[in-house]
Amino acid sequence: MLIAGCVSIPERDWQTRIGHYSVDDVKLDLGHPESCIGLDDGGTACSWITAKGRDGIDKLVLTFGSNGKLTTSNRVHFQ
Repeated sequence: MLIAGCVSIPERDWQTRIGHYSVDDVKLDLGHPESCIGLDDGGTACSWITAKGRDGIDKLVLTFGSNGKLTTSNRVHFQ
């Protein structure tokens, strides 16, 4: 018998944190990101898996400006 489990992270309002929340603040909330990449403008984009189940994986992708502060948040679903 195969039992598929689900993992999920509670929803947060990232829009209200834009401009003042840092990657270190997010790490305190969500733990270390799955991955981070440097951007051409000197910023960083990091992703966290927020849900995993039979229908795919949901990720939260946050970008941070060259000043280290949150600039955008996006939720992405992969099947």
